Amino acid sequence: MTEHEHGEKTHLSITLLVAPHPGRLRILTPLRFAADGEWVEAGQPVVRIERGANEDLILSPTRGRLGGVLGREGEPVKAGQAVAWMEPA
Repeated sequence: MTEHEHGEKTHLSITLLVAPHPGRLRILTPLRFAADGEWVEAGQPVVRIERGANEDLILSPTRGRLGGVLGREGEPVKAGQAVAWMEPA
């Protein structure tokens, strides 16, 4: 399994997490919820991209609130496709 920190910075106050390779999107179970959503820590796995016998964990590049996953469980994704977004704390 390969771990990737793939956060794309924008001029907005959000970070996009992108797939490093094509594969199938797998949504990971949240670790921590608060009244305003799911919070993730730097280095925490957010989603997994399965590609045959291999898989890539997409890690949060920073602490913040996970805004959403941009796809459905098992959906195919392309390399470079945004798969989640977050608001850094």
